Amino acid sequence: MIIIEDILERFIRNKTPVSLPLTLTQKKIYILPTIYGFLFMAVLLAMLMGSINYNNNLGFLLTFLLGGMAFVSLLHTFRNLSGIQVLSVNASPVFAGEKAVSGCMIRTDKRKRLAISFHFVGEPEILCDLLPDKDNRVNIAAQTRKRGVFKPGTLMISSRYPLGLFQAWSRLPLMIETLVYPAPLPANLIFSGGVPSADGEGSQKGVGAEDFEGLRNYQPGDPPGHISWKTFSRGQGLFIKSFVGQGGSFMIIDWHSFQEKDTERKLSMLCNMVLKAHNLRIIYGLHLPGQRIEPSSGETHKHQCLRALALS
Repeated sequence: MIIIEDILERFIRNKTPVSLPLTLTQKKIYILPTIYGFLFMAVLLAMLMGSINYNNNLGFLLTFLLGGMAFVSLLHTFRNLSGIQVLSVNASPVFAGEKAVSGCMIRTDKRKRLAISFHFVGEPEILCDLLPDKDNRVNIAAQTRKRGVFKPGTLMISSRYPLGLFQAWSRLPLMIETLVYPAPLPANLIFSGGVPSADGEGSQKGVGAEDFEGLRNYQPGDPPGHISWKTFSRGQGLFIKSFVGQGGSFMIIDWHSFQEKDTERKLSMLCNMVLKAHNLRIIYGLHLPGQRIEPSSGETHKHQCLRALALS
C-alpha cells in the first residue's frame, strides 16, 4: 500500500489545491486491498483450487461464503468514507520544533463513521469516530523544524473499517499554512538607555516593572509571579500586583545590540526577549533590519513582534 500511495502522491502533488468545503465523493476516493486483503484472497484462491480438485461441495460453500463477506466488506469500507465533508482547516502559530496542530472541521450525514484515519503525508495517523449530524473537530499534528511559513502538505483521510481487508483513502492537497516562530533561546533584557543587571533583567526603570501601585483582579494570561498569594491565602480572591515605572521608560529590543553572528540564534534570542518582556508587562518595541515596530504591549503586539521575527 505504501508504494501505491507514493505513486499516486506524485500525480496529486502538482495538482491545484482544492478549496473548502469539500465532500468526499466516488471520484475522490481510492480503494485497494491491504496486505491482509491480499493474503486473504490468496487463501481463498487456494481453497477454490482445492475444492475444484477434490470436487468438495462444502469447500465451495465455505469459499464463496468468505468471498461474499470480503465483497460486503469492500462496500462498507467505501461507504465509511463516502460523503464525509471537510468544512475548514485552520492552524495556530507555534515555535520551531513544536508540533503544528491543524484543527479540521468534519461533518457527516446520519451515519456514524468509525475508525476514520487523518494524517498529513509522512506524519503519524490519528484515528477517530465521527458522530452524525454534527460538526466534528479533528486535531491533526505535523512536526515543525524551522521558523517561517510551514506547509504540512497533503491531508490524507482513510479507512480500513470493518475488517481491515481493504483501505479506502482520499488525498486532499490543501493550502494550509502555519506561522512558525523562532525557538526561544536564553537572553538578557536590556532596557532603553540601560545595561543588564546581575540578574539579567536590566537596571533601568521600565514601565510595569518597578514601583508597586496596588492590586487588581486577576485576568487570564497574567504572569504567575505577580499574583498576590497572601491575599489569596486569606480567602479574599485572586489578585495581581500592579507596578508602574518611573519616567515613562520603555524597552527597545534591537537587532544590532547583539554580537551573535549566527542569524538563527540571534532571532531565537530576540524571540526570548519578546516573550520575557511580555510576561513582565513591559512596554517594548522591536527594531530589525528594514523594519521597526513601535513600543507597545499586549497580546496583539507580542504576536506582531513574533511574526516579524518568524518572517525575517
